Amino acid sequence: MTNGASRYDRNILLFGKDGQEKLRATTVAVVGCGGLGSPLIQQLALLGVGKVSAIDDEELDETNRNRFVGARHDDPVPGSKKVDLVCRLVNEINPDVVVDPIPDSLLTERAFSAIKAADFVFGCFDDDGPRFILNELCSAYSKPYIDLASDVPEAGRYGGRVCVVRNGDGCLICLDVVDMRDVNYYLASEEQRKSEREIYGIAREALDSKGPSVAPINAVVSGLAAMEFMVAVTGLREPCRLLNYNGHLGTVRVSRDDPAADCYTCTHVGGKGAEANVERYLSMSHLRERRRQP
Repeated sequence: MTNGASRYDRNILLFGKDGQEKLRATTVAVVGCGGLGSPLIQQLALLGVGKVSAIDDEELDETNRNRFVGARHDDPVPGSKKVDLVCRLVNEINPDVVVDPIPDSLLTERAFSAIKAADFVFGCFDDDGPRFILNELCSAYSKPYIDLASDVPEAGRYGGRVCVVRNGDGCLICLDVVDMRDVNYYLASEEQRKSEREIYGIAREALDSKGPSVAPINAVVSGLAAMEFMVAVTGLREPCRLLNYNGHLGTVRVSRDDPAADCYTCTHVGGKGAEANVERYLSMSHLRERRRQP
């Protein structure tokens, strides 16, 4: 290590040299490097993980500047890829951490390959569609998956959650943290979406709008995710399956709910690897084309 062990001394006081070496030997993939992903990656670099694969196909825009950790005031917009910004952040914090920028969406072979190669996977999405696919991919290849979400569901309520999926102990579906209506709409073809618009008389996109998103909420959620990752890798304790952060109340609630029984993803996809054919999503051209639209 370029700076010797001294930079990790205060880490080692908590979880020992063995814990630090376990972190050093761990490869992580972070899918989504924006308001949640950038502070998460900052903490992974400070912890001293071995490698971070940063996956995101977006560029920085002006509205990201209030919460993107590592973006400078003079980073050009357009022209600054989010993965390049987080790579710079990691290199400035801890050059011992290998960082691999992947400027692609989740639905690419390169992203899938990085996820399969990782020891831990983090998902930092705004939408349940890609969250559903990543959950299935991690389940099929038995990859520990930590899902992050920040949320402002209505005026006066704000917070987020962290869901840890590992060792076959439930998934996002049977823990009921994914809205399947949103997933089905995400996966639908343009023809299917057109039929829905004709039936209901309004495009769902017209109902979607970008809500509030602020750095302190994202920092809490990313910190909780980094904490559960840290304890899982170092063995300090078992990670919590589901944490709900209620920022408007100033509380974090640990869910004690068990996963729903007979979950299709857990029973028919989990551990099946290539046999589960999660790669079928890569052939859905309408998803790729929709992602490319401004």
